[in-house]
Amino acid sequence: MNLLRSNNKILLILRGLAAILIVSSILAFIKSIIPLETANNTANINKSMELNFLKMLVPLLVGPVLEELIFRKWIPNTFQDVLGRKKSVIFSNLLFSVLHFDWFIITYFANGLIYSYFYNKSKDIKVPIIMHILYNFSVFLITFF
Repeated sequence: MNLLRSNNKILLILRGLAAILIVSSILAFIKSIIPLETANNTANINKSMELNFLKMLVPLLVGPVLEELIFRKWIPNTFQDVLGRKKSVIFSNLLFSVLHFDWFIITYFANGLIYSYFYNKSKDIKVPIIMHILYNFSVFLITFF
């Protein structure tokens, strides 16, 4: 029984990661054709890491763990009684998006909604945490090298 539950969570993680990579790729393409100067959050983070292990630890591991605990678990649960579940998830993901300090917040908002969906589906915060870590690592590999 536990093995089936673990396999199901692995499949959820893989499906969620695929969804985020597809959505992010589409939105990155859209962002690239909009003729506006942007503060490229990902490039700035990659530049600051300089292949230093300790500097890599925060955006690749610590950030996703803290962000998922705060924006997928704590904020929605805190505001659920006041706003209802859907509105508290939307509020939390808007906050998540704005706090990434990139004018093109739609990517962060869409990713946050996907993390929220898979957290709700799995009822296990480890699912979006692992998805987020894998996503950040994928973006790092794609954009850094």
